[in-house]
Amino acid sequence: MITMNSGLHQTITTEMLHHLVEKNFGTATIVKSFALLHGGLFNTTYRIQLENASHTDVILRLAPERGVMPSGSESDPLFSFERTMMVAEPVVYEHYRKAGIPAPNIIACDDSGLIIPRTYMFMEFIPSKQLDHPSISETEKERLYHQLGGYTAVMHQIESASFGWPQGDGTIKGSSHWSEVLHSFAEETVLKASQAGYMPGVGNEIADMFITNKDLFDQVTVPVLVHNDLWEANVLVHEENGELHIAAIIDGDRSMFADREFEAILSTESAAFHEGYGRTQDMTDEGQARLLAYRILSSYFNAYVHEHQVDQPEAGQKYRERTLNLLEQWKQLKLN
Repeated sequence: MITMNSGLHQTITTEMLHHLVEKNFGTATIVKSFALLHGGLFNTTYRIQLENASHTDVILRLAPERGVMPSGSESDPLFSFERTMMVAEPVVYEHYRKAGIPAPNIIACDDSGLIIPRTYMFMEFIPSKQLDHPSISETEKERLYHQLGGYTAVMHQIESASFGWPQGDGTIKGSSHWSEVLHSFAEETVLKASQAGYMPGVGNEIADMFITNKDLFDQVTVPVLVHNDLWEANVLVHEENGELHIAAIIDGDRSMFADREFEAILSTESAAFHEGYGRTQDMTDEGQARLLAYRILSSYFNAYVHEHQVDQPEAGQKYRERTLNLLEQWKQLKLN
């Protein structure tokens, strides 16, 4: 039923693709053509052209198969939030739509495992190009970054009662204390890394930061929605009235309710983005310490993921070195 590829990507047979189409669009639906899309590290994605269906141009995305351990691993390669993030994606996009942020239209999302042991979703294809497309001029890109800053500001006004990961039923898996969510995330990364014998001792040092400095992180009391993977490839643009505009912000499955400054794009040097965003970063000593801690945790997570989850050792080495450098900067801080 499934053809295994490197890493977490797993293509499906033509028969299974047709079966999923018929299940969701009806037995009269005809698959005119389909193509495997490339570029992501996690999900497997197809574009499918249909006839005799309510939607004629769709995207099929499939999460990694449940229980499959790449490269002979004896432990689950996925993080807990990765097991539920696709089914939470429609919830995230509903937040977007209510706030006026352009988002993909989800046609169906199935987490039952009854047809295939994977979460999958169908969504409408959006005629567009990514923000990093070489045909976009610098002038156009600056205007689009201004739009993106505005949408990001709106996103960061969407609040929740708890910090953590949205679930498919609309609840949040996390805590009312930001430090506890950060520590839990760090601890899970430590566990994965220790099972692989990766960067021994470093992860424990990072996890301890969020216990030792609990009060620093719990100064943040309002959980807001952050995309958590907001970069040019996840911003689709299209032409309207002769100008390029943002058509959708996609791949919101890694979104969480967090400190707004956990959003990595806030570190961009784009003046247009910050003008559109309209809020300055927290330049207090405490704010800058939290930002450094976020960068350390993110870099450590990415080091492990690229080295052991998606088999990109060169990127893993880059993040590993960055983690160690940032950790040295943390040690120079005088927090007490």
